[in-house]
Amino acid sequence: MRPGLVVTVAAFAAFAARGSAEPEEEAARAFAALQAGKLDADGAGAQVRALVATLDRAGLPETGTVALSVLGASEGEAARAASREMQRRAAQGGLALFLAMRLPPARLEAALAVRVARAHLEQALVLAPLDEGSAFAGMAAAGTALTPAAAGAPVRAALPEEPAPPRVTAVQRLARAELERARQIAGQVQPGDPAEAEAREVGALAALAAGNTAAAEQDFEAVARVTPLGAAAVERRENALLQLARLAYARGDDARAQTLYARVSRGAPQWLDALFESSWSHFRRGEDEKALGNLLTLHAPFFQGRYFPESHVLKALVLYENCRYPDARRALQEFEARYRPLHDGLAQALQLMPTAPAAVEALASQAQALLGRLPEPARPEVARLLSTPELSLSLRQVAAMEAELDSMDRRGPAFRGSALASAVMPQVRSARVDLLQRTGDRARSALADERGELRELLAQALRLDFEIAGREKELAAAPSPASSGSQRRPPTQVDDDEELWPFQGEYWRDELGSYRFHLGDRCVRPATPAPVQQAQVPAAPAAAASAEPSPAGR
Repeated sequence: MRPGLVVTVAAFAAFAARGSAEPEEEAARAFAALQAGKLDADGAGAQVRALVATLDRAGLPETGTVALSVLGASEGEAARAASREMQRRAAQGGLALFLAMRLPPARLEAALAVRVARAHLEQALVLAPLDEGSAFAGMAAAGTALTPAAAGAPVRAALPEEPAPPRVTAVQRLARAELERARQIAGQVQPGDPAEAEAREVGALAALAAGNTAAAEQDFEAVARVTPLGAAAVERRENALLQLARLAYARGDDARAQTLYARVSRGAPQWLDALFESSWSHFRRGEDEKALGNLLTLHAPFFQGRYFPESHVLKALVLYENCRYPDARRALQEFEARYRPLHDGLAQALQLMPTAPAAVEALASQAQALLGRLPEPARPEVARLLSTPELSLSLRQVAAMEAELDSMDRRGPAFRGSALASAVMPQVRSARVDLLQRTGDRARSALADERGELRELLAQALRLDFEIAGREKELAAAPSPASSGSQRRPPTQVDDDEELWPFQGEYWRDELGSYRFHLGDRCVRPATPAPVQQAQVPAAPAAAASAEPSPAGR
C-alpha cells in the first residue's frame, strides 16, 4: 500500500472515531455560537437544531431542554429560536412546560400560553386547595347543620353558604399570585384565536378559585355559547355548563341550576356529575323522589367504576328526612364499609410519603411495594391518583436528569470545561430539585385532597348516624299517633308520552336519569319554595320512560 493512502485511511478512522465519541463537544460549539448573539434568524435556528440534536445523541436530552431555557432567557435571534424550540417541547408537558412558565409571557404562542396559564392554575390549587364545598355547597354548608326535629320537619336549610373569611397566610398569597398570573397569561390570547375558548375557560377557573364568581360566570357563559368543533371543544362546553349550574346552585337559584344541569349531554362524561349535583338541588326544593331516583341511576351497574362517595351520604340524608330510618342507616353502613378502607389507605399512603422527595423516591423505585402496603380496597384508587400521564412523565424526567448529572464525570474534559457545562449544568441541578418538589407536591396533593373529602364525608355520616339514633330513641320512648290531617305526598305526574314502569331490579340504558324513588307517606317533608329567579333557558326534553322503584327494589 502506498504511504499516502495509509495516512489518508488513518486520518479518516481518527476523524470518524472523534466524531462519534464527542457529540457533546459539537453541542458545546453550537451553544457558544448561540450565546455569542451574532447570528441571524436562519443561523440561530440552525444552531438550535444542532444543539438539541447533538445533546440527544450524547444522551443528554433533559440537559438540552434546560439549555434552551437558559438561552431563551436572553434577547436576540438566538433567544427567540431557543424559545420556539422549547415551546415545541413544552407541548408534551413535563420539564419543558415547567421551564416555559419562566419565559416572558409575550413570547408564548397562544396554544402554549393557555397551557402555561393552566399550569399556574394547577400550581395555585396544589399550594392552597379549595375548601371542601366552596365550589359546590353540599351537606356541610354553613347554616345546613342537622338539628333535632319532629318527623317530617326539614333539617337542612335552603340558604346559600356564607363565604368564609379569606385566608391571608404566606402560602395563600403565593397561591393568589399564581392565580393572577394564570388570568393574565390566559387573557393575552387574542379574540378569534383558535385557543380563545380554552383561554377563557382557564381564566374562568382562575377567577372562580380566587372567589371572583361574577368574572367566572361571564367567562363560562362565553365558553358555553361557542359552537363546539371537535371533541375537546365539546368537553369544554359541557364543563362550562356544569360550572354555571354550580354557580346558580351556590346562590340559591335552583330553577336555573336544574335547567343547566339538564343541558349537559347524556353522552358526555360530565353527565353523571350533573345528575348527582342536581340531586342536591332537587333535595333542597323538596323533590326527594327525584333526588333518590337520580342516585338510583348513579349506583347502577353501568357506572360501578365512577367515584361518587357523597351520593351515599345524600341518600341517607333524604331517607332520614322522610322517616325511613332503617333505610338511612343501611345507606350509611354501605358508605362506611366501602369508603372507610379507602380513607385509611389514603392516610397510610401519605404517611409513607411524608415529603415531596420521599414521594418521588417511592413512586420512582418502589411504586408496587408502596401499593402492597396499603389495604386492598384502597389500592386501585391510589394507583389511579398516582399514575396520571403528567405525573408519570415528570417522574421519568427527574430520574433522567439525575442520570445525566451523574454522567458528567465520564464526559471529556473539553465538554466539562465548556461554556455550555458552566452555564447549563448548575441550572440542570436546580431544575431537577424544583421539578422533584413540584412532582412530589402534586402526588401528595392528589392523595390529600381525596382523603380530606372522605374525612369530611365520614364525619357527616357519623353525625347523621347520631341523629338517626336519637330520633329512633324518641320514637321508641314516646310514639306519637298518626294525625288524621297529616300531609300526604302527591302522586307522581307523568307526561302523555311517558309511562310509569315499576322497577324490578333491571336497569335499561334508555331509562337512566328518569327514575323516581317511591317514598310513600310515612312522613312528608315540606317542599322548599322555589327561588324568585327563574331560568330563561329552555329545559331539556323529558326522558322517554319513567321508572319508579318498587319496595323490593330499594
